[in-house]
Amino acid sequence: MLTPGYQFGKAKNTFRGTLASNTNDGNMLLGTSGWVFGGFGYKAKNSFAITVTKVADFNQSVAYNGQNNTSSFATPLADEFAASQLTIEEALNSDNISLTTKMALYTYLVDTAAGQVIARSENTTMLNQQYLTETNGGITEITLGMGHELNKKLLLGASLGIPIVKLDRSSYYRESDATADLNEFDFMAFRENYSLRGVGLNLRAGLIYRPQEYLRFGFAIHSPDAMMLKEKYDAGLATDVENLFAASYDSVASSEFTNGSRIETRYTNYTPMKFILSGSYVFREIEDVTKQKGFITADIEYVNYKWMKFGSYDEETSFSKEYYKPFNEAIDAFYKGAFNFRLGGELKFNTIMARLGFAYYGNPYKDNSALKASRMNLSGGLGYRHKGVFVDLTYVHRMNKNVNFPYRVSAPRPNTFANLKETNGNVLLTVGFKI
Repeated sequence: MLTPGYQFGKAKNTFRGTLASNTNDGNMLLGTSGWVFGGFGYKAKNSFAITVTKVADFNQSVAYNGQNNTSSFATPLADEFAASQLTIEEALNSDNISLTTKMALYTYLVDTAAGQVIARSENTTMLNQQYLTETNGGITEITLGMGHELNKKLLLGASLGIPIVKLDRSSYYRESDATADLNEFDFMAFRENYSLRGVGLNLRAGLIYRPQEYLRFGFAIHSPDAMMLKEKYDAGLATDVENLFAASYDSVASSEFTNGSRIETRYTNYTPMKFILSGSYVFREIEDVTKQKGFITADIEYVNYKWMKFGSYDEETSFSKEYYKPFNEAIDAFYKGAFNFRLGGELKFNTIMARLGFAYYGNPYKDNSALKASRMNLSGGLGYRHKGVFVDLTYVHRMNKNVNFPYRVSAPRPNTFANLKETNGNVLLTVGFKI
C-alpha cells in the first residue's frame, strides 16, 4: 500500500490584543505506506508488516506582533546577569552565563548603571514587539510489526519502531521603542538558526479480544520513544542604544563566544508513554466480508506529558543528572497528563464504503486556565474494494490551538504569550493491492 498526501493551512495568532494572520505553504506528506505479509507460521495465523509513516510534520510558520508595557526580551537576561553577581568582563568569559545574556552584555542591551543591573529596553514605557519563525521537517518512522491470532477470540500484536527526526527552524524577534522619548533605547533584533537531527527506538504491544463476532475490545501500550539527538545552533543580536555612545548601534554573532563555530549539543530525549483502550461494534459480522455492512469504533488514550525526560547522550553520571535536572523540573512544572479521544465509523455499500471520523486531543499544559491548547480532527472519506484492489480517499480537517512564548520572565512579573489558532487540511490517497 502507498499513501501520498498533501497538507495546507492558515493561522490566526493573537498577541496582546493584536491579531495577525498568515498562510502556511502547502507541502506533500507520506501517510502509512508499506507491505503486509499474512497467512504464514503456525496454522497460517501470523502476519508481518513493514511500514513507513510521517508521524509528525513540523512545516509551519508563526508570526505575530503587538505592544507591551510590562516586560522585555532583555528582562530575563538582566535577571540572569544580576543573579550571577559577576562583573561584565567575568560574565562574558563565564561558562555559567547563557549565550544570549553574553550577547546582550556585549551590545549594551544589558548593562550596569549606578551600581545596578539594567535592561535598556525597559527604559521605555511601551515596546513594539514582533516575532517570526519558520520551521521545516518532521518525524518519519519505520515500523516492523507482527500479529498473531491466538484463537478466534484473542489476537496479539507488537511492533518495533525507528523514528527519524529532522527539524530546521529560523526565528526572528524585534523590539523597538514605541514612544518618541530619548531613553537610551531605539531597537534590538535577535535572530537564531536551529537544527535538530536524530534517531530513536520504541516498542508497542497490544491485544484485541472478541467475546462475540460483532464485538471487539482492545488494549495497547506504547513505550516512550528513546531518541538520540544532535542539535546545532547559532544566533545574532543587534542593538541601538540611541546616541548613548558615539556609535550607538552594535551587533554580535554567537560565534564570537564559541571560537567561530556553531554550538553543537548531543543528548537523549524520552517521549511520554501511552495507554490506549478501544472498542468496536461490527454490523453483520459474518465470514463473507462482502456482506458486512460497517462498524463503529472508538478509543481513549492517556498520555502524561510530565513523563518526558532529557538525559545524557553518553553514559549517565551524577554530573549529567545534575545538568539535566533543571530541564526535567521545568517539564514537571509546565506539563500534565491528558486524555485523547477518537471515534470513527464506516458504512459499506457492496464495493464502495463511506467513512466519518472525529478526534480530540486534550490540553497538555498544567495551567490550562490561561494556556489554551487542544487539537480537533474531523475527517471524511470514500473507499473502494474489489478483487484485491483497494483505494481510499480521505480529507482531514484539523483545528489546533496552542500558545507561543517569545521569552519567559520570572515571577512576580507576568509572562506574555501569543494564542495560536491554526486550521489546515490533509488530503490522503491510499492505494493498495492484495495478492
